[in-house]
Amino acid sequence: MKKYISILLILVIINCQGEKATINNENNYFLEFIQQTDQYVYLFKIDQNNPAKMDSSKSNIGIHQFNISLLKSDIFLVGTSPEKSVLFIGSPNESNKFLFTNGVYDELVVTGDSTNILLQKYFKFRNGIISQVQNINTTDEQEKIIIRNNIITNYQSYLKEFISENEKSPSIIMLLGEIQNPMDFKNELMIIKTVVQEKFEKQKYLREVVKLIEQAKQQEDYIFQQKNRVNEEKNIREELGINIGAIAPEINLKSPDGKFIALSSLKGKVVLLDFWASWCRPCRSENPNVVRLYNKYKDKGFTVYSVSLDQNKDKWIAAITQDQLTWSNHVSELTGWKSSAGNKYGVSSIPKTFLIDAKGKIIAYDLRGNDLEKQLSEIL
Repeated sequence: MKKYISILLILVIINCQGEKATINNENNYFLEFIQQTDQYVYLFKIDQNNPAKMDSSKSNIGIHQFNISLLKSDIFLVGTSPEKSVLFIGSPNESNKFLFTNGVYDELVVTGDSTNILLQKYFKFRNGIISQVQNINTTDEQEKIIIRNNIITNYQSYLKEFISENEKSPSIIMLLGEIQNPMDFKNELMIIKTVVQEKFEKQKYLREVVKLIEQAKQQEDYIFQQKNRVNEEKNIREELGINIGAIAPEINLKSPDGKFIALSSLKGKVVLLDFWASWCRPCRSENPNVVRLYNKYKDKGFTVYSVSLDQNKDKWIAAITQDQLTWSNHVSELTGWKSSAGNKYGVSSIPKTFLIDAKGKIIAYDLRGNDLEKQLSEIL
């Protein structure tokens, strides 16, 4: 998760006595900041994701006042430095009060304009999520991943609810950086886009929203293409006779040292037939998981038969070493997509895997991560 700037100081728009601050001119945002410090307190405006210094104040009694002239809402920081500042959203003709008790963030009391009340409510919830992730109490890495994923899933649901419940508030712009999967937030992104267009100055944040909306569309297009590809591959498998339950077609290709290794020579073991290449990023990303499962189940009758679609032998061998693919069943014709093994199995994209049982029959395909481990645990 991204780390927001620590909220360590005090932002006060209504003074401590509860007396409403005066807005000096039309469209001004009056800010009164109280902190006992002998340092200068600065007002920063966020400009292209960087804090730009707007004004400064030094006070012997710890009260600092700023007037911000605004036509529409914008994002600011106030504090002794950008790293030690309060992030807030200023809006025309608004006032607010952020008041710490004993200087502790958890005891922060927020009154005044609804935008910053909501914003601080969101920050508190987010800090709680960060704390949960950081304090997962288990030594089992797999369990830790599952718990973390559940926390993040719940957090993403909270973001949706927050946006839906506060669809008119400028505060929802701060949730943009927390959206992990834009496609899941199509409706929410359109809500944020409307808020930015209507309430924020010069539409300078619109670019980021539009970018996420475009990513969501690209994800949709990709999934649509993937579904079509899956259907095409299914038809190809049917034509080639390599459906689940069929005997895996023989492959007999050379290893890096020039020795032929036949897939059928591994009969008696459960085999993951893995089509990959050194240049394939998704393949390389999945390799650590395959290595983990190989080490976990190799003594129980599991192995891997890796068919590379590389064309460069040196890069193929280097990738085997770098990714610690320690099994001996590595083969390739070094002909790329013209691989005879790939053609036998209808491979049109990689990574592509087929799980073969001890009798040489195909029992599953395209298994990765937890799905592959679950299948292996059931078989072995």
